[in-house]
Amino acid sequence: MNEVDDNVENGSILPATKCLYLSYDGNFQLEGKSIVLKCERINDTKFDIILDETIFHPQGGGQPSDLGKIVFEEESSSTMIALTVDNVQIERSTGLVHHYASVDGSEVSENSLKAGAVVDMYVDAPTRRINSECHTAGHVVDVAMARCKINFPPTKGYHFADGSYVEYRGSIQPSERGRLLEMLKMAFSLLIEEDIETKIEVMEKDLADETCNRLAQNFEFDGYGDNEEIRIVEVAGSSCPCGGTHTKSTGDLQERGWKITGIKCKKGFTRIKYGWS
Repeated sequence: MNEVDDNVENGSILPATKCLYLSYDGNFQLEGKSIVLKCERINDTKFDIILDETIFHPQGGGQPSDLGKIVFEEESSSTMIALTVDNVQIERSTGLVHHYASVDGSEVSENSLKAGAVVDMYVDAPTRRINSECHTAGHVVDVAMARCKINFPPTKGYHFADGSYVEYRGSIQPSERGRLLEMLKMAFSLLIEEDIETKIEVMEKDLADETCNRLAQNFEFDGYGDNEEIRIVEVAGSSCPCGGTHTKSTGDLQERGWKITGIKCKKGFTRIKYGWS
């Protein structure tokens, strides 16, 4: 959390939001303080809040946004007001993170959330836990595919609890799908039992390319600058560029009973479906 300079308070500059959840420790951080850079009232009860730094993961990368609370002191009454954060979005072109939050039953004056106001952030722990498990489970699907000698390039991940899947470029013959599904289920289960630690690092482009493509050329890094820092997440021993939140290890998927549930092939693509018991 940094001091807000005069330019920000005057509205002439809005620096990119510092995303604390991207670091390993920040990946597990559920509380923190921040400073308001800008707040716009959408209607009587809803606000769009931009902070200097955030622990809230915005929707993106196939993962839903965090939920939670932003709490501040109401200027006119000196009472604490809790805004319910129900959607978080990142503006890719500017790096600004928008926290869409609403208040119920409390009056919020126009000056309470002006630039420079200090707020407390609280991420809803159960929602973060499910989102992190779901995203980690998607990466475990990738490793299960590799263990079954299927090296299709991943094209899409849907890491929402309602119908999770990972999609790959390539198709499995109908006669082979049943056997592959059973192999994938077993490989996935074994990876959870192995309780493999998750690692999160920031690397430059060349090292990221070498780390993520050591087994197969599945990830493109041409869109990154030569000196750009890239967040690399290693799940179950396999690394890839990723901006999502994750569990500490594959063993954390055991309690809820995550598993591979199905396989679907269509128009040259394969979807591996997964969920929990």
